[in-house]
Amino acid sequence: MNEDAVNIMSQSKRRLTKLKLLANFFENVDIISIYIKTDIIHNLFQENKGLDYSRLELFHLQFTDSLIELLTKIKRQKENDMLAVINEMEVNSKYISGFEEKRADGFETDRKMYSGTFSSQLKNLYTDLTEDKFRLKWDHILDFHKKYAAEFYRPDVDEELLKSGNFPAYQYQEYRIERKLLGRLNIQSFKVRFVCGYTVSGNEYELFKIFQSEDYFIFDVEGRKMYLLEPKKLEKLDSSPNESNQGTIVYQLRRKNEQLEETMNERKKVLPEQVTGVLKDYIKNLENTDIMSRMFDINEETNILRAMLNLNLNNN
Repeated sequence: MNEDAVNIMSQSKRRLTKLKLLANFFENVDIISIYIKTDIIHNLFQENKGLDYSRLELFHLQFTDSLIELLTKIKRQKENDMLAVINEMEVNSKYISGFEEKRADGFETDRKMYSGTFSSQLKNLYTDLTEDKFRLKWDHILDFHKKYAAEFYRPDVDEELLKSGNFPAYQYQEYRIERKLLGRLNIQSFKVRFVCGYTVSGNEYELFKIFQSEDYFIFDVEGRKMYLLEPKKLEKLDSSPNESNQGTIVYQLRRKNEQLEETMNERKKVLPEQVTGVLKDYIKNLENTDIMSRMFDINEETNILRAMLNLNLNNN
């Protein structure tokens, strides 16, 4: 096999690789059929050294290259269309990983620590108010709900039971605390216990109980205010300890990803109707005996031999 033939066979192999990758992407029976038939043609030239390799190159130029270019363009379009779906699946997977890293016992431990942290924050807030200073930061307070609200806070609640009307309040930075609440906290040395959290309408509410009393109060996280909860409203609230909804959320997200992947796989297999028609015609051409006979035509060699024989006869 001369150098040109080696190069043609090498290029033919590269084309087959591209075609196979496209067939694997689309999972389309016609494209797979075209790949198989093209591979057969390649192998015929690979195994028969006496064939004219330029005919294989011409076949690829006329058929394979155009098909690869068409399918590559369609593949890029579909990949762009699928990008949003892939991004959604990645976000869901990150949530799943995050949920699986958290454990219910971690929440219980952090809940107890949060009660102590919130108690200290309230005591320091009172001190600042009496000294007319504003030194507190709130990031460490807000970290708890950011970490656990999505998984543990209770969503099935009437938000009206958590809200409050107007009330006399102290203003501290961006936060408001009911005057009556601050007085009762002072009586109990600002000791509080986190009871449970609620998440509704994009907002989080936290229910606290004042130590050694029957007083409960709400911390409206988004509203940045704290106020006593009326006993009648408390009676209608589910104030039991929060439980993890991790199992349900993880199941829903996994199921969602499965549905997205299934839809994405189906959509990538669907080709425009006109392209489907072109593929059908392409297969017919490959199966056409005229094309195959032209590739392996012996008439040209026969004519050359006849011309040479005639030349020899004339010379004699």
